[in-house]
Amino acid sequence: MARYWFKVITRRGDGLGFRLAGAPVEELAEGEEAERFKALVADESLGVLAVEEELMRRLPEPLLERIGREGVPVLLPFALPRRWQEAGRGEEYVATLMRRAIGYHVKIQR
Repeated sequence: MARYWFKVITRRGDGLGFRLAGAPVEELAEGEEAERFKALVADESLGVLAVEEELMRRLPEPLLERIGREGVPVLLPFALPRRWQEAGRGEEYVATLMRRAIGYHVKIQR
């Protein structure tokens, strides 16, 4: 049985909170996203990759399509608040993933 692991990818300087929570974090500088993601996707033990939305926007479309076709790792985008009390985004994407996986729309509430 395969053992999958989880990793968080953020921009430089944004990973501290995840590290404090015990999550493995990799911080990427602008311009190194595509090459690093190719290596991460090639790692067969990677199951879930939580990626800051800003970094995901910088990835080439063919790479995102390949990840989507293969299904693993599952990309879980998130947005870090940039201002005090700013709500995080990404709930719509998570709901879409759940709908695709279980065939039913799930409403996410806080």
